[in-house]
Amino acid sequence: MNLNTLAKLAGVSVSTVSKAFSGSHEIGEETRRKIFGIAKENGVFDQYNKSRFEKRVIAVICPELKSNYYKTVVTVLKDELSARNAFMAVSASDFSAELEKELFTYYAFYGKVDGIILINPHGLVENPTRVPAVAIGPSHDCRAFDAIHFNSNNAVSEMVTYLLERGHRRIGFAGEGLTVGKRNQFISAMRNARLPVRPEWIKESKLRFEEAGVECAEAWIRRGSLPTAVLAAYDDIAIGLMKTFHRNGIRVPDDVSVVGMDDIPEAPYLQPSLSSIRMHIPVACRRAVEIVMQKAENQFYSPREEITFTAEFIPRESVGDAPPDNCQILE
Repeated sequence: MNLNTLAKLAGVSVSTVSKAFSGSHEIGEETRRKIFGIAKENGVFDQYNKSRFEKRVIAVICPELKSNYYKTVVTVLKDELSARNAFMAVSASDFSAELEKELFTYYAFYGKVDGIILINPHGLVENPTRVPAVAIGPSHDCRAFDAIHFNSNNAVSEMVTYLLERGHRRIGFAGEGLTVGKRNQFISAMRNARLPVRPEWIKESKLRFEEAGVECAEAWIRRGSLPTAVLAAYDDIAIGLMKTFHRNGIRVPDDVSVVGMDDIPEAPYLQPSLSSIRMHIPVACRRAVEIVMQKAENQFYSPREEITFTAEFIPRESVGDAPPDNCQILE
């Protein structure tokens, strides 16, 4: 149905129909409602509707909303968008590349958002609509939109060197099924430092968050020996490790040192304060929002940006010198 037919059905001029859809104040609300009603009855309302919500709406797609890491990223993005008078719509992909693509398609084609931010995308997402989109997370193939990466390789190597300088040789890793990439980073850093990587010092739980740390610590304790220092794949796991060690009379850092990853806001306030690898989430999120908002507000601004933020190791009280015999044996 064209505008001429719609105007005849509404008993108004084509100019009036056009002004109604453009949000012109010259058109009375009664006339506007009449035109909109006829357009909806005939299935052409979305085709002609030119009005838009007064604020920009940015969709955020992340793997989950459970972990401290993702909750922190989403919260920072919300604050940055609010500061720019924009709304955030958030969805979780449950670590599914297929669902991630479906959500992207929905927001781009049907939700008609002003921009999309993907956190740790799991697959190659196409962007045929060219809606402004930014990906935040580890290295990934995202030619269709801007990308902000985190490089933690140097920080993990820096941590291993720091532990080595404090006398540690028996360094372990505690992770779970979704942290294989971090485990590989750890193994690479250990080998570069010419330190032994022993299978019994690497634990990967089937659980997640603090429960994963509990399970890894309990496995070492049952075995009768544990490393003098442990890198946890993320801070929640580190917290589970420290709680379990404390419950079993193992002192952190006197008996075993613990390091986490992500440097969640609570890390400095734990007892002892948690050493961690800081990913610079606030500055990365701020840059992502700047990019997506700039492109949402200026359709002619199209340069693609690819930015890498280098993580850093933050030592705190949870790391100490290795025990004198450099070997922690449990009675």
